[in-house]
Amino acid sequence: MAKRIVFTKKAFADIDRITDFNNRRNQSDAYSKKIVLGLSKRLNSLQKQPLTGIRTDGGLTLLLVWDQFYIFYRDNETTIEITSIYHQKENIG
Repeated sequence: MAKRIVFTKKAFADIDRITDFNNRRNQSDAYSKKIVLGLSKRLNSLQKQPLTGIRTDGGLTLLLVWDQFYIFYRDNETTIEITSIYHQKENIG
């Protein structure tokens, strides 16, 4: 059975930040809608194969590279917790 995807408040804020940036830059929400749809499809795949990411910080957090984005998540017993999402050009340090 597939695990349930949950988002931290930070992950939701990251999605808002990314879509707001693209909406302002492109003066349209069309690209942001494509990002959210693509992210949703990728997370559906992650539900079926939760260990496809690269282990980071001692193995607690996994990194999934999707398109131009880094998705950080934790694979828990019954859930996959999305902790943060960044565009590859962002400074995440």
